[in-house]
Amino acid sequence: MFEFNATFLIAMVSFVLFIIIMNKILYKPILSIVNEREAYIDGNNKAALDSKSKIKNILDDKEKRLNDAALKSKQLIAERVQTENENAAKLAEEAKAKSLSDINSAKENLKDEANRTKEILKTNVVDLAESISAKVLGETIAIDTINDELINRELK
Repeated sequence: MFEFNATFLIAMVSFVLFIIIMNKILYKPILSIVNEREAYIDGNNKAALDSKSKIKNILDDKEKRLNDAALKSKQLIAERVQTENENAAKLAEEAKAKSLSDINSAKENLKDEANRTKEILKTNVVDLAESISAKVLGETIAIDTINDELINRELK
């Protein structure tokens, strides 16, 4: 069927030599370049994943700090509002107490003034009564007795 002669063997040997030469000249450098490129891509991919992980950690830390800062600021605002409300309540209470004190003092002053005015009127009642009786009767009548109870009742 098939005849095997030296041409077939020479072709086979030359084919094997061609593959060995091509392997050394072409395929090994190409494979080394492919391997280097693969290692470079894998290194960059790993660096990108590491950077992504670092960025995620940084963003998480930033978010945590922002939340903490927001919580602290809310607490600080609440404390300040409470303090100012307490201060306002104290000031209102003090103002109310001062107003009541001023009102009571004014009432006392008015009572004292009314009492002084009544005393002045009591002393003037006798003079007025003598003056009126002199004008009505035509002669001066001296009033010797003064009924303080009657004068007080009429002044009230």
